[in-house]
Amino acid sequence: MAKKLTMLLSMLFLCVGMAFAQSKISGTVVSQEDGEPIVGASVIVEGTKTGTVTDIDGHFSIPVPAGKRLVVSYLGMKTQRVLAKDNMKITLEPDKQVLNEVVVTGMSKMDRRMFTGATDQIKADDALIERMRELAVN
Repeated sequence: MAKKLTMLLSMLFLCVGMAFAQSKISGTVVSQEDGEPIVGASVIVEGTKTGTVTDIDGHFSIPVPAGKRLVVSYLGMKTQRVLAKDNMKITLEPDKQVLNEVVVTGMSKMDRRMFTGATDQIKADDALIERMRELAVN
């Protein structure tokens, strides 16, 4: 009976210790370009599946185990890994990658009222002239 009671108390102690080892971290995610809050940025505890997204003011709140890092990412911005601390302000800088290639997905005939994308029509002569200009510059 004493072994069972000791085992029960030790398990209870470990569970309480794990619960107190986590703290709720809050902060704000802003853009480096204009200092505006980033709405919908992903904030994930590194190495876990625990995560959240920023609200309309760029604020987030997430439970984080002691000593863990946060991974903050947003489309068009560079991903950052930061050490978790309370009331933090994370500034994301733009990911300035140049679009070098265009992918053509096909051709179809569709009524203009039903179309919701972006299109462009390129004539072969115009493309040839542009390519000749590029070659002349280089």
